[in-house]
Amino acid sequence: MLKRRWKESLIGLIIFTIVLGGCSQDMQVSAEEIIHNAIESEKEITEFYGEAEMKVFEGEELAEQMIMKEYHSGSDRKIVMEGKLQGEEAEALNDGEMMQVYDKTNETVMEVDTSEMEDIYALSPKENFQAMIDTMEDSHTYEVVGEEELLDRDTFHIKIEAKEANSLLGDTEVWVDKETWMVIKSISEAAEIRTESEYTKLDFSPEFDENTFTMEIPDDVEINNIEDMFSSDSVTLEEAEEALGQEFLIFPEEDIQIMDIQVHDLDNEQSGEEIQLSYGTKEGVSLFELFISIADEDTTIEDPNMEIRGIPAEYEEMFSSMKWDEDGLNYFVMRMDNEEGVDDIIEWAEDMVLSSEED
Repeated sequence: MLKRRWKESLIGLIIFTIVLGGCSQDMQVSAEEIIHNAIESEKEITEFYGEAEMKVFEGEELAEQMIMKEYHSGSDRKIVMEGKLQGEEAEALNDGEMMQVYDKTNETVMEVDTSEMEDIYALSPKENFQAMIDTMEDSHTYEVVGEEELLDRDTFHIKIEAKEANSLLGDTEVWVDKETWMVIKSISEAAEIRTESEYTKLDFSPEFDENTFTMEIPDDVEINNIEDMFSSDSVTLEEAEEALGQEFLIFPEEDIQIMDIQVHDLDNEQSGEEIQLSYGTKEGVSLFELFISIADEDTTIEDPNMEIRGIPAEYEEMFSSMKWDEDGLNYFVMRMDNEEGVDDIIEWAEDMVLSSEED
């Protein structure tokens, strides 16, 4: 299941480092005004140097502690990370065209083409704040707790609470710089995981030299392209059944069609292979992806909030996805086009047929 979310995970690692029930209605309006002002502000920070610390707790136990140094200048970005518990070291460098992540501990480099992902990888601090709010707008509520001073800068302290208990992002607190709209400190809790991130140093007038946005990679270190690592050849339904070891349910092709079928190795002896079916309109417009794998403890539906085919299922608004287990298999649907709603997919699911009937 992690393979199909590699892009989201990588984006989260590099970019997303960053509940007062009695509050009055005036406080809620203030939060909306603050966020509106951030969006409308013409103040853009395109260059800065920062040092930050991030801690990850599993329950009360400190599971990860990381020190980061960030260098930003226009489209050039560099992040140097050091794990304090296990001694891991990594660097990430992005010039607006290509991002490389150098894992010094394991002596490997992963790279990804970012030339067409400027809206993800080249966000300013203000745009990062706006993107975070946009992501949580429908699934969370927010309110201003107060104003505090951090690093000699005035900040708004904002609480963002999930509307549903099983939200992927959970509850978050952020301290946002009034001038730059940069998130200087954040605390997020989801399930048993609490993540604390805080800048310990910020310089908005840094002096970078010609070597700042470079990265020394030894000649013997292998460089892997992420797209190549997870790309697969197309297969037939019969070949997909053979890879999975059994037949599986697919959507009927009356109003929609299968545009592609691929098999992914999950690197897990118990889970084995994962089948990915890409569905689209008869005109070839992508609608959603269907992932099928052997059901195990990692796919268990812990907090069902809907039913599909009369079976408890889980809908995750963050990824516009839904999943359920049926006859020993896990079915995971991720929408690609918001024009087709959840109700449409649920209706089509009622008429799913075995793949062997379509071979």
